[in-house]
Amino acid sequence: MSAPRANEADVRTLLLALCFALLSVAALAFVSVSSDASSIKTLPNFELKGLDESEHRLSDARFKDKVILLVAFSTWQDVSIRQAREIQAFHVKRPNVEIVALIADDLALARDFVANEKLTFPCYKSGDGPRAGQNLNRLFDTKKNKTFQLNKLPFVVLCTADRKVAFAQVGLTSEATLSEQLAAIP
Repeated sequence: MSAPRANEADVRTLLLALCFALLSVAALAFVSVSSDASSIKTLPNFELKGLDESEHRLSDARFKDKVILLVAFSTWQDVSIRQAREIQAFHVKRPNVEIVALIADDLALARDFVANEKLTFPCYKSGDGPRAGQNLNRLFDTKKNKTFQLNKLPFVVLCTADRKVAFAQVGLTSEATLSEQLAAIP
């Protein structure tokens, strides 16, 4: 009996999961950042692909001098779906915060998810290569030059207008918590 062959969709799903795992590494490292000013991390510049397949970079004018909320979630996990809804509620109350939402799924499914959930904040594809993951891994290396291994969604990272990490959390983060953390940014 021969082993079943992986179809193209299975391979794509596996590659998306691996790419997203790289992004998830970032979230755990944020949780371990101390409050010492010398250890404050800065969000790096990285490339993004919009759900309309347009190319973007965090150095683009739309992100300049703005508070940024980097968030990552999937379309299939209950906790990620709830996170997307919390981010939507936050976006409605705080439209001045630039949201960079990375969705871990196939492009068509991501588009359907955004439409079905009526998300009005910008969403980007997380699985189009390791570009963002590579930059985030460099940012979140530990003091012993090791990168945390974690495949957990969702996560959020709130950065000041000069890209300093102000707050990060793995798991469901409420609109209220994000609003409190935003209020604490000088």
